Amino acid sequence: MSGLRLLSAAIGALCCASAQAADYSNAIFFGDSLSDAGSYAPALPPGTGRFTTNPGPVWTEALGSRLGLTITPANQGGTDHAMGGARVSQQPGVPDAPPTDNAIPVTGQVANYLTANGGASDPDALYSVWAGANDIFTIAPTAASDPAAAQAHLQTTAAELATEVARLAATGARHIIVWNVPDIGASPFGASQGTAGAAGLTELSAGYNQLLGVSLAASGVPVIRLDSFGLLREVQSDPARYGFADAGLPACGTTPSLLCTAADLVVPGADQSFVFADGVHPTTAAHALLAEYAASVLAAPALASQLAEVPVRSQVALSRRLWQTTELALSTSAPDGNGAWASIEGSEIELDGTEASPWGLAIGVDRRIAAHTVLGVALSFERSDPDWPDGGSFEAREIALSTYLGWRQGGLSVGAHLSLASIDYDTERLVRLGDARRILKGDPDGERAALGIQASYAIDAGSVHHGPLFSALLQEVSVKSFAERANDGSTSTSMTYDKQRRSAALLSAGWQAFVRAGRWTPYGSIVLSHDADGSSHRIKAATSLSPQMIEFDAATTPDDYATANLGIVGELGAGALIGVDLSSVIGSDELDDSRLSLSLRMPF
Repeated sequence: MSGLRLLSAAIGALCCASAQAADYSNAIFFGDSLSDAGSYAPALPPGTGRFTTNPGPVWTEALGSRLGLTITPANQGGTDHAMGGARVSQQPGVPDAPPTDNAIPVTGQVANYLTANGGASDPDALYSVWAGANDIFTIAPTAASDPAAAQAHLQTTAAELATEVARLAATGARHIIVWNVPDIGASPFGASQGTAGAAGLTELSAGYNQLLGVSLAASGVPVIRLDSFGLLREVQSDPARYGFADAGLPACGTTPSLLCTAADLVVPGADQSFVFADGVHPTTAAHALLAEYAASVLAAPALASQLAEVPVRSQVALSRRLWQTTELALSTSAPDGNGAWASIEGSEIELDGTEASPWGLAIGVDRRIAAHTVLGVALSFERSDPDWPDGGSFEAREIALSTYLGWRQGGLSVGAHLSLASIDYDTERLVRLGDARRILKGDPDGERAALGIQASYAIDAGSVHHGPLFSALLQEVSVKSFAERANDGSTSTSMTYDKQRRSAALLSAGWQAFVRAGRWTPYGSIVLSHDADGSSHRIKAATSLSPQMIEFDAATTPDDYATANLGIVGELGAGALIGVDLSSVIGSDELDDSRLSLSLRMPF
């Protein structure tokens, strides 16, 4: 099959598929030390300046690298506005000593970003807002003696952060991550406060997270909620599974993470084997795990959208088989004659990085109901098991019932068919978190309805016949909503997906030719296709933190591509026919689809 794809070099100019663009134009971060990529580094000793095990990157940098972006602090010309010690709206920062005492709060960070960009947020960028922990540190000393004041402060702070998120959305931002705060009581700092002190910090963390969720829901702004609280608990419950030797002690000993280097580590390699750098900040390895978590959530919806895309390709292949069957029936069936046929097909597909090797079976019968007209019915089955590029896979099993009608007069042929399919899926999305491998399973059902019409005209040039062909294939694929289940019982990485609808309107035009050569008839065609609905597919999904569905872009699919087709039909005797057909999509950066089929037709 791969040899046929080489034809794209010769006729690629016939097709105008655009190159795949990056998912996000940029990544912009607001928050505190957990997201600070080194805003204080110029004033500190070389090799320090991040709140981690220096010189390792923090999660913002690691995620940016995954997205093909370089993340640097905003005060050094970059897009990371987060500053260690920053609170949501107030100063001084935490702790109230240089350099964090003058940390710009999140309200100021957002204001500075908007001022620098003419009051508008880039709608194609990814945004992250992560703050609140320093406000908890501010009120923690008096929370036990004045719980009402602590509650009021948390409520105000959560509402203020939600307001900044809404401000970004109102000025154009569409892709906004909002993290909850981790369980501060479960950190080394929390443990140092004693049992009651740690419990109080856990209560404040959980209370703030709940209030933040309420404030975000009240704002009505769709955001991508990420669960650092739940993720940290999952890691601490079994650190060895994630590649950590210690989840309770600081890797840097008594040295603050901002100044921590390899020379300060309590054991060699602690930057990779410990969860915490100091009392509250993650190590390099823990930051990498946070980035993996965020990346998995951002990538999941596009992967799930391919559940609706694979059946579109299946129907395109089925429609081609039905059209070819109709042509054969019109060419060979005697008046009032019946025909039965069967075909088997194997294929290789790559769609936006997802690879699959579907195979299918089809059987059908038809009858010439008039001198120029044939009517038939077919039953087909296809099984596909695509492998997702970042790990995991899904299986789709399709059963379709089709009816087809063909008419021919002279060189003009017209065909139509209607197909209805039932689809059964099993999904297994792989999420890597350090050394851990989570499998997130789902089992939705789906349906497909399709209507196809084709017309062609064959110009008689002796033994060679050739001419134009035109077709329209309308499809509607639906995938029912479903929720993922983690194999280890965890919840932080699981996603819920809304019902999907993928409409496809494939309009095609091309040229075909065949040669009458005794018992054998070789044929071929080049067809250009345009999917009028190819760019309109979106998918809604939600994380485990919130039932609110967020709209994500679906996997990239081509609007325009070409298909080359070669085949041969031979007479076996007694009216039996055997055929071999090879087709391949060419001229597309987003789609490879090559299929080889073998068919047999018998009169009865």
